[in-house]
This record gives sequence, structure tokens and C-alpha cells, in this order.
Amino acid sequence: MNAVATILAGGVDAYLWPQSRQQMPKFCLPLHPDGSMLQSTLRRLQPLFPPDRIAIATTTALSSLLQRHLPDFPPTQLILEPIARNTAPCLALSALWWEQRCSPDTVLFLFPADHAIANVGEFHQSVEHAAWAASSTQRPVVLGLPPSRPETRFGYIQIEEAPELQIGQEYVFRVRTFAEKPDLETAQRFLELGDFLWYSGILALPIATAWKLLERYRPDYYSLFAELRCQRFHSQEFLSAIEALYRQLRPLSIEHGLLEIAASQMLALRCSFDWSDVGTWDEVYRRSLKDPRGNVLHGDVIALDTTSCYVSACGGKPVALVGVNDLIVIETEHATLICPRGISERVAEVVRYLRRKKRHNLL
Repeated sequence: MNAVATILAGGVDAYLWPQSRQQMPKFCLPLHPDGSMLQSTLRRLQPLFPPDRIAIATTTALSSLLQRHLPDFPPTQLILEPIARNTAPCLALSALWWEQRCSPDTVLFLFPADHAIANVGEFHQSVEHAAWAASSTQRPVVLGLPPSRPETRFGYIQIEEAPELQIGQEYVFRVRTFAEKPDLETAQRFLELGDFLWYSGILALPIATAWKLLERYRPDYYSLFAELRCQRFHSQEFLSAIEALYRQLRPLSIEHGLLEIAASQMLALRCSFDWSDVGTWDEVYRRSLKDPRGNVLHGDVIALDTTSCYVSACGGKPVALVGVNDLIVIETEHATLICPRGISERVAEVVRYLRRKKRHNLL
């Protein structure tokens, strides 16, 4: 498989506050017994990619944390962004970084650092199929999954009825449209129509195709990054130039910046592995092993006559619950969150409130 992988580890998730903060982003949280999601992501990819073909894209501010978190990961395989500008600039910077190490026909994969995936064997097969499809067609390939519920936090890929390719037991489809985070009524309609997939956040495309895509659909980005293609990546001249470049960029996601406007150029591989973005405390609860009363309890927790609660006591103080049901309680040394299960996506409103009030010590 002539492919390379960039793990995207540059952002902070507002939905998992107060555990997810500027100094401890979501991908470093120990939400599962086998470690953080970043550690799990790296372990998943290692059977597919040699060590020198895996890079992690992060910000300069998070690089020390990441090196402490992954002490065996070589610092030379870090793609450092001066400041966070979402994922679209990271695609361009990754293409710039890898083309100095690989041939233009090498398939570049982008993997989120903070997603959970089960049945890893099926995942590996899908990655290999996506690499083959991207290489043979020279087109971008997104990995999609059949939706199981109306979900307003995900991107949706609408696919053509007839498949373009069959690889093993999986099918590749032309993409008709891409819709980012619909409202509940629209998400329900997508579910009923049956021709929409959840976007997993995983994108595969040849390095040369990445540049063509940027040139056609994001000429503003292309012109800025193309000027640096002749410079050595870690030279002082390059580092100064990339700092100035990032100051000119507004935050832009791959979904809004490319997938929505370039949908007709995309292919989608319909996959079957178990996937979650672990994007809210409700989702963390859903994926966690529960006790006989339906509780998930971490830390020093006293739960009397309590059912169906998710409680994390990580701040050094005991947390006691008496006669309550369906709550999420997250206690840290900085702040405590309490909310009913089922509405934890509203935690992001708290983060926005704290930003408006400039309470940066809580972020």
C-alpha cells in the first residue's frame, strides 16, 4: 500500500468540558481503559503504515504535551502548525510535508485523533480499499458509514444509487452532495432516504490530487502554500514563512472548505466498522461498560439509589449521589459539570459563555 497517514491532533473539543481544556485536549483524555483516543488511533494505524509513514499534525502549543503523552513517537514526525486554524490548512500543510518525503502518487490519509473504532480488522480492510480506490482513480475518497439514528453533529454524504466500484465486499460510490451538521428534521429525512452516509472524518487522496483540489476549489489557500513547496520544511526561512502564512488564514474545516464545494469530485467508500466521534458525554456513556444499575462511575463516587448516570470524579474530591437518575456529573479540579443525560451537546454553550466572559482560567 503506497500510502501515508497524518493524524489530526490540533483541536480542543468544547463538548467534553470540563475535562477537555486547552491544556488537556479531548484526544489525550483517558476515557477508556486502554488509554487515550490518540494512543488508540496510533495503535490502530501501526499495522498498516511503517513508522516513517505516520505523522501527527498538532500545534506548536500542544507539541510538548503530545511528546509527553507519546514518549516513543519521534518528534521528527510531528507536523507543527503555528496556531490552530481547523482542518483545511492542515490538509495543505500535510501535503506540503509529505511531498518532500514521498512521490506525488502516494495516497495521503487524514485520520482524526479523537475517534473510537471497533472491529479493527474491518477498519484495516476499509483503509486498504480506500487507498486502492484513491490511487486507481486519482480522486479523493471519503470513508462513510450507514447512519443508525438521526444525528445532528455529523457530516452526511449523499451517494449515487449505483456503485462506481466494488472492492471485495465493499462498494465505492460517486458523491452527490455533502451536508455538514443538519438540524434534527433534516437528519431524520436523510435517515429515511437511505442514500446518505455519516462522514467518518477520514479522507484519502493522492498528494498530487490534494494540490489539484486546492488549486481548483481553494485558490486562496493554494497560492499561499504553493509558494513554500520549494523550501525545505524545517528550515528557518520556512518556519518564518509558515508563521506569517497562518496569521493570514481564517479557521476553515475540510468539510466547509472543500467537501461541500467539491462533492462532485469525491468518491465514498461505504464501510461497516463500528465508529464513533465520541463527541459528547452522552456518547461516552453510550459506549461505556455499565454496572447492573446502568451507571458508569469513575473515581471516588458514592451512588445510593442512583441509576443510569455517568459520573467522573477526577478532581480529588468524592462525589455523592442520592436518589437521582439519568445524570451526567463531571468533577475536576477546575470545575464541575452537572446536566441531564440526553442534552450534553449543550455543554458547548457553557464553553461559549466562558469565552464571552473571558474566564480563560476555566478553558
